[in-house]
Amino acid sequence: MLTALQISSMRFLRQTRYFEVMRQLALGFIGAVLAANAIAGPDLLTRPAALIFKCTPLYTSQARSARLEGKVVLYIQISRSGIASHPKVIQSLGMGLDERAIEAVKQWRFRPGTKDGKVVVVPATVEVNFRLNDKSSPCPAGPPRPEQKGNNGFV
Repeated sequence: MLTALQISSMRFLRQTRYFEVMRQLALGFIGAVLAANAIAGPDLLTRPAALIFKCTPLYTSQARSARLEGKVVLYIQISRSGIASHPKVIQSLGMGLDERAIEAVKQWRFRPGTKDGKVVVVPATVEVNFRLNDKSSPCPAGPPRPEQKGNNGFV
């Protein structure tokens, strides 16, 4: 007949073996994930779009007199040529600042995103900040001017 001490030591051994097996499985899984990442590595042919030129939006007189500050969040699509298109307001400030944010973002320029080495249209969310004392370079007033093409047909 087994004593209480023998029974409790047998339970302890079973639990210890169980936890050791689980630890080994976890370490093996972590090692496999690390090895797979080391072999495969990041996809060098895929990269997100990146902002390369930005100007600050102009205030409306109504928003300036109300001393309104904050941010407008826009959903955009970055075209294959790096221009923001199809803007939609996700977070609004009002007083005409949403429209000014859209005008500004249409003047921003992006390095286009790529997938499998090919330039693609990329969706993005951007924040346009409105600060009364911002000394950054302002965007020219009004909608963006069409770009002139040179002799070689490139922009």
